Amino acid sequence: MKSEILLYGNTRTSADMFYFAGVSIHDDFFCFTLNGKKCALLSPLEIGRARRTSRLDCIFDYSEVVAQMPKNTKKTYFDAVVSLLKKNKVRSIVVPENFPVGMFNNFLERGISIEYCEGEFFEERAVKSQFEIKEIQKANNVASACFSLVEDILRVSDIRDGVLVYDGENLTSEFLRSEIEKLSISLGADALDTIAASGNQACDPHEVGHGVISANSLIVFDIFPRLRSTGYFGDMTRTFLKGEPSQKQQKLVECVLKAQQNALKCVRAGANGAVIHNSVVQYFEDEGYKTKQIRGSWGGFFHSTGHGLGLDVHEAPSLGIRNCTLECGNVVTVEPGLYYKGIGGCRIEDNVAVERTGARLLSDYHYNWIID
Repeated sequence: MKSEILLYGNTRTSADMFYFAGVSIHDDFFCFTLNGKKCALLSPLEIGRARRTSRLDCIFDYSEVVAQMPKNTKKTYFDAVVSLLKKNKVRSIVVPENFPVGMFNNFLERGISIEYCEGEFFEERAVKSQFEIKEIQKANNVASACFSLVEDILRVSDIRDGVLVYDGENLTSEFLRSEIEKLSISLGADALDTIAASGNQACDPHEVGHGVISANSLIVFDIFPRLRSTGYFGDMTRTFLKGEPSQKQQKLVECVLKAQQNALKCVRAGANGAVIHNSVVQYFEDEGYKTKQIRGSWGGFFHSTGHGLGLDVHEAPSLGIRNCTLECGNVVTVEPGLYYKGIGGCRIEDNVAVERTGARLLSDYHYNWIID
């Protein structure tokens, strides 16, 4: 018995839903296959737009489906999709592993066999088309424009009493993040949760940053804009410093940049992501940068070297501790970092398209980091 696939959710929070349907629908809905065709059950509110712009082969009108259901039966949205599946002789479905457990049980109670798929639901998402690669590149262009803006702000900022002052006010992470978000919107993207963290805050890689920016401190900017038109992400990180770096800061940044450039040279079809990651770990250790807990928090290099990028900002494949063979068409980030309180944090991130003999850079911004 052949199983059909079925998804439930919305395209704002589920990249799989957007990948399948190819249209933005922000209310939860069902999409599924019927004999190889991509289908969805939608309310009249969404049908016109979906029929014009989606990748769906068949769109069922919820109001029409319930009108054909027997009288004196429940006519909820869930009842309608069950009726539709049974009418098309669907007896078995496969759903993603994050499918709602209550709904999972309800399908079983209605006599429809259901199982979940472990891991990636659409494994083919990991191999990008040329269109997808170009969209990721466009999103990275937004990030590059934001880095340029950040540099301009830092360059004209003054140093007073050990902190940065911009336009008469203390310069803060919140202000920098707001400026990045505004520029991204003007360029057709959303840059939510941008990291603009300095000093010891930057030693927590996912700390977004808050408060006043100190002079002579490393400032990590991790910007991952999502294009409003197609939903694809870019993801780039640069580290800057306004003022004079210490010798320890200088060495740390130079080491991170060298590690990143070494890793970029290793990316090619057939390469093992874990081997690339372990080479970065070993390089840092050889340079004297140990990864360990220091007074209750981690110091060193304690995240993966990279991850896939596309409709999700984190997706397959991975450059981490798990074995993973890279394929032509994969898009991955390469983003080693070092983090030590008292010195600061540094991360440098670009992303590349995996090709047969190497990697094609999809992000383009310089690595100059000291701003006078």
